[in-house]
Amino acid sequence: MIAALKDSPSVRKLVRNRRAMVALSIISLYLLVFVWILMTQVAAWFGGVTGAYDLTERPVLGALLPERTLERVGARNMAGFGMISEPEVRAEQLRFYFDRVGEALDQIENPIAGDERTADEVLGELSLAERRVADVGPERLREIYERGIVEFEAQNELRGLRSKFVQIQFAVDIVRENFAKYENPSEEDDREIVLDEISLSLEEIGILLDEAGDAIPGDSALAAIDPGEVEDTALAVFDEPTPDPLFDPAMLDTIERAVDERLEGIDAEVNAKVRNIDPIFRELYPMPEGIDGLLYKTRMLLGTDRQGRSIFIRAIYSAKVAIQVGVVVSVIAVAFGSLLGAAAGYLGGMIDHAVIWLYSTFSSIPYLVLLVVLAFMFTGSVFEGSLIPLYTAFCLTFWIGPCRVTRGEALKLRSLDYVQAANALGAGKMRILLKHIIPNTVHLMFINSSLLFIGAIKGEVVLTFLGLGLKEGASWGIMINQSKSEVVSGFFWQIGAATFFMFVLVLAFNVLTDALQDAFDPKHVG
Repeated sequence: MIAALKDSPSVRKLVRNRRAMVALSIISLYLLVFVWILMTQVAAWFGGVTGAYDLTERPVLGALLPERTLERVGARNMAGFGMISEPEVRAEQLRFYFDRVGEALDQIENPIAGDERTADEVLGELSLAERRVADVGPERLREIYERGIVEFEAQNELRGLRSKFVQIQFAVDIVRENFAKYENPSEEDDREIVLDEISLSLEEIGILLDEAGDAIPGDSALAAIDPGEVEDTALAVFDEPTPDPLFDPAMLDTIERAVDERLEGIDAEVNAKVRNIDPIFRELYPMPEGIDGLLYKTRMLLGTDRQGRSIFIRAIYSAKVAIQVGVVVSVIAVAFGSLLGAAAGYLGGMIDHAVIWLYSTFSSIPYLVLLVVLAFMFTGSVFEGSLIPLYTAFCLTFWIGPCRVTRGEALKLRSLDYVQAANALGAGKMRILLKHIIPNTVHLMFINSSLLFIGAIKGEVVLTFLGLGLKEGASWGIMINQSKSEVVSGFFWQIGAATFFMFVLVLAFNVLTDALQDAFDPKHVG
């Protein structure tokens, strides 16, 4: 059989297609991951049943178990490829680690009644995958933790100061806006309200400058501005007669330039504080070495999601779910649809009419709506949130295409000479169907399998995104659904990873489908 395949012109044509071979290599890699995950899941189940071993404790063999997709490996929304987030986001991420250690130290120093855990057990729970808290004892950890907290508090004071200067900027804008109304009033502008807005904003500027006074360096341009003078200007707005001008515009320009200059300085100081925290963090959570370090860096390759889980591990594991759905659906739908179509096309009569009515009825219902309705039928059942609703929905809809195409091919085949000859020699209809009709539609089965595989993958993502597919675990649909709030804040790592892995697999199957059609379709062979 292998020799016959090698001599087949269709196979030779497929092998000569370089793009098809690249696509096949990519698909093979995905299938290898699928088989690996499936084997480790079976091995983990067997180890749990027999008690012989626990695969979750094996760092390499257990790296792609379902439990790993739910394991927290770091702070939320960490960027991938070792990239550092913006200073404010980075500070929030670092604070996560220090808060964990602080809570654990408080539990050790002030244990809750009934809590019989030892200090080592409490500290052991601080592990984030392979990255563990420093093994230096509670006292040393407390010292490292407090050094970090000092830096965080200093950073928070700078942020508070920055907020005051931002408010000054806003008040300056209000003064300018209302001064323009005062200079060029319209019929809708009330002069008293405009003057009141100017006075209140100038007074707010003076108060904020006074509050920030101790934190303003002596060599700063802001140090030369007298808050009392600004407040006096605010009071003078309502003097009679009205001052001309209301205030010195140059004063506003000076304040604005000085505030901009100080804000740049504060931003630089905040960034410096983040850089100061980094080495303290590495003392608190040292980077693991050896195989543990390699595994941890692999987990962090594409960063973390909003729950601190590894995006890379979840994206890889999601390939297993996608391929599982694709294989099951394509095999069942193609087998059922092709056999039904071949029988309808060859046998004709009432069977043909019944099959035509059946797929015409299903085809008249919008495809996506039918999928949603079929998946929704399982809501509230024991199968809700599993892959069973997806299998059912896809298999009940995806058979239509293979059935229609195979029926058309069978109609053509039954009029050919070798089928007529077999019929004249007394061969039964079932023998002709199994011996001549179905084998000559195998090329259509290959092509339809590839197309339905792609359709099942995309359908699973759509239904899961809509909340009608998987509810827990990892899949590309879940990842895209969970990344909605992340995209708003400018974090694209999770949606980018899910989209990229799905895009590569779908593109590879599209290329392979075209190559299969070109190689195995009798109209193209030659």
